Amino acid sequence: MRSHPFFNEPVEQRRIIIILAATAITLAANIIGLLQGITHVFPHLLYLPILLAGYWYPRRGAVIALLIAATYAGAAIFLTPPDLFVTLSILARATVYITIGFVVSLLTIRLRQSEEQLHDLIEFLPDATFAIDREGRVIAWNRAIEKMTGVPKMKIIGQGGYAYAVPFYGEKRPILIDFAMKNDPGLEAYYDGIVRDGDAVEAEVIAPGLNDGRGAHVRCVATPLYDSGREVAGAVESIRDITGEVMARSALRNTNRQLTTLSGIIRHGLSKRLEELYRHLTIGSMQISDPASLSVLRKIEESADGIRRQIAISRDFREIGTKPPVWMPVQETVHHATTRLDTRGMAVHAWTERLTIFSDPHLRIAISHLIENAIAAGATALLVTYQIRDGGCAIILEDNGTGIPDDEKKRLFADSNDRSGHGLFLAREILAITGIEIHEEGESGRGARFILMVPPEGYRIT
Repeated sequence: MRSHPFFNEPVEQRRIIIILAATAITLAANIIGLLQGITHVFPHLLYLPILLAGYWYPRRGAVIALLIAATYAGAAIFLTPPDLFVTLSILARATVYITIGFVVSLLTIRLRQSEEQLHDLIEFLPDATFAIDREGRVIAWNRAIEKMTGVPKMKIIGQGGYAYAVPFYGEKRPILIDFAMKNDPGLEAYYDGIVRDGDAVEAEVIAPGLNDGRGAHVRCVATPLYDSGREVAGAVESIRDITGEVMARSALRNTNRQLTTLSGIIRHGLSKRLEELYRHLTIGSMQISDPASLSVLRKIEESADGIRRQIAISRDFREIGTKPPVWMPVQETVHHATTRLDTRGMAVHAWTERLTIFSDPHLRIAISHLIENAIAAGATALLVTYQIRDGGCAIILEDNGTGIPDDEKKRLFADSNDRSGHGLFLAREILAITGIEIHEEGESGRGARFILMVPPEGYRIT
């Protein structure tokens, strides 16, 4: 008959031998003590096998405590003179043994359940994750990191001395998890651009040992683990292979660089051709006196102005979003935009001196296109004010031009709108970077009224 595999494990065998030996020794000591008339010292020794059984075998701990208590009670009652008080005392001790065994077993079961939940949480994380104790021994190694490194957990659990670094770097050396646990500044020499977020540290690095020695670009995040006394008890690190992401970023940067170079060449070529066209138009207007021909030349010049404006807009499109948003004073931005434009006599009044908004640095370009729209509509005055509303702060740009026809309002900010020449579309895109919405609510024939709705967290009044 084959024995159960449970009892073939060396650790289990040792535990069973310890519990049996402790039970036999403590029961023997109690029997000898009872024979000598000692009843108050040796019974406390029975707590040892009961506690060991309840901790090592929580699902059998209560039964083992019951057997020990019954054996002790039977021997004590048999070996002591008949006395009601002594019998009740023996039964009370037996009850305490059973209670202690039950409580220890219950607490151990709950502790094991919590440990299993934590283990499962780490085990099934999508990112490769491992943990070490304060001595640097591996205590967790999940499935994802087994797949990433090819190292099974049975070969790495319990290993110390930086053994966990070998699958990644081919040698035993400190890695990010050690930096997180010990906060050793010397470990920063192994990583460029370490980022701290509270106790957590994050870094990107090339791990040459991954992918069968081909290496991989990985993002690592490590954080220390604390015990109840806020002492460092270990650390945990998650690792994600971002090789594809890095390659995509590199390809995108190369593409953007090539497109920027190409668009610069095209803009430069168009600008030179426009200079030649303007020169010929100037010479033509000086040599031609026929009114009809001059009218044609003026229309050609207007078209050339439109092309020049489209070139400027294409340059602005290339630059938006390349710099992080900042807090920008609205009054100063409006003034700066106005001074760079030919307003054709249109007066611009801004009453926004105390207002600052969080916007893309190209806010001036967006304001410029709104001002140009008013100039094109024949306005003689543009007023810029603001109102605090329930949904945030409304910046209002109101002019006295011809306004926007109702049939054009729905497509006013479309990239194909001929009226705006892509300028209003660009303005909307710049504002949308920081969540600023724009719409027009003026009355046709009585001027345009553009509303820039800044979210509550996006404005300050100083």
